[in-house]
Amino acid sequence: MEEGSEVLQRGVLHGVAAGKLDASGARVVVYVEVAPHQTVSWRLARDADLRIADASVWLTRHQDPYDYWMKPGDIVRLKRGERVWLSSESEHAVEISLTSYRKNKARTWARILARFMPRAANATSF
Repeated sequence: MEEGSEVLQRGVLHGVAAGKLDASGARVVVYVEVAPHQTVSWRLARDADLRIADASVWLTRHQDPYDYWMKPGDIVRLKRGERVWLSSESEHAVEISLTSYRKNKARTWARILARFMPRAANATSF
């Protein structure tokens, strides 16, 4: 179990966060409590960083051959569409947070416009 946390601390394997998500848009943080001796599961709507606040949590990811024993302060990068399961052996509820960033749609359209119509993109400012 200690081996899983060492993998998380190195930040290089299995989608573990080694940097920041694209911070070009507004930051969205969702807090979830994992009840004692319960399992929580969901599918992510967008890329997110999962952070553990105050107690250890067991993380299982769909189609990942490894499970992770996460300690407080550990961070894992999760991808859009991924299904995850979290469970806790703690005697109290464990708080986790999911941080993602909304994309700036004006910038996205400006990039598309610049790619296909460079002259129009120079004339229009977003």
